[in-house]
Amino acid sequence: MLRLVMLGFFLLASSPVTSFAEDVKLGYVDLQRALNETEDGRKAKANLKKVFDQKQKELDEQQEELKKAIEDLDKKRTLMPPDKVREKETELQGRMQKVQQTYLRHQQDLSAKEQEATGKIFERMNRIIGKIATAENFTMIFDKTQSAVLFAKPHLDLTNELIRRYNSGEGADKGGPTATAPAPKK
Repeated sequence: MLRLVMLGFFLLASSPVTSFAEDVKLGYVDLQRALNETEDGRKAKANLKKVFDQKQKELDEQQEELKKAIEDLDKKRTLMPPDKVREKETELQGRMQKVQQTYLRHQQDLSAKEQEATGKIFERMNRIIGKIATAENFTMIFDKTQSAVLFAKPHLDLTNELIRRYNSGEGADKGGPTATAPAPKK
């Protein structure tokens, strides 16, 4: 009996495991390129650029005012009493901190606006990718920029198909706006 069990175990262990394995079909997309080449992505980027330019202009004005105030203090430093110089330096440090806070606030605001603008686009792209994967029996589809794909054969790149389908209207909600999904990091 022990010999029969050992023989069965040996036969199972020596049988090819690949007969149980599923055929693996991989693909990849470049979501950043797709974002830049879809109509909605270009519109979102243009709107974000307008917001960025406006905030940059505001920041540049604040920095220029601060720079002039520092230059003015440097010119008058020798003519002013030391306590007045310290008072002015303290005031300028406070203004510099406000400029830095404005910069950080603008960065956070721009990041939130980018998430909002691109989240819906990426969500729709994910729906299209899911349809492609199901229709063409892909096991996995990677984001080229997030998964650090160093090499892949060009026929595995599904980016052009994604862009074509997106621009043709596939995956769009018919009932209204979608919930914002997190965008991939750049």
